[in-house]
Amino acid sequence: MLKIFRYILIDILRSKVALVYTLLLLIISLSVFSLQDSSDKGMLTLLNVILILIPLMSIIYSTIYLYNNAEFIELLLSHPIKRNTLFLALYLGVSLALISAFLIGVAVPLSIINFSYTSFLFIVSGIILTAVFVSLAMLASVATRDKAKGIGTAIITWVFFAIILRCHCFINYVSA
Repeated sequence: MLKIFRYILIDILRSKVALVYTLLLLIISLSVFSLQDSSDKGMLTLLNVILILIPLMSIIYSTIYLYNNAEFIELLLSHPIKRNTLFLALYLGVSLALISAFLIGVAVPLSIINFSYTSFLFIVSGIILTAVFVSLAMLASVATRDKAKGIGTAIITWVFFAIILRCHCFINYVSA
């Protein structure tokens, strides 16, 4: 499991997509805090951006990565490796790569500019959000064999949760 995990993690971290994702998060984080006069307003703006961007990137990238490496996964399944071990290594590799991109892109600037209990909760919730949407992407890619259906299912899942989040926030705002 450790060899598979290490291979997947190194493969994702060497890709240009992970680097662009990290730089995008870093640029957004730094620009939000430099444009706002208060760090609390900056955190609120960053929260709104992150609640849309992180699930989208996690679910799309994970689904595409799993479909593009389907032959590699089938090759590994032909060896005497337990399926639980293989899928756990896949999940940990993809999720830790995206979590490290989040930590470098958002957690480092947030810790430097405004480290508080709220920013700590923000970082923890971003990590959990990434892990949840990577698992949903794995479910979508394992459930369907067709690449277009799997990516479509992943996008519909993201839209569903984005609408639920926005409606929930709107209802709480109206009732307050």
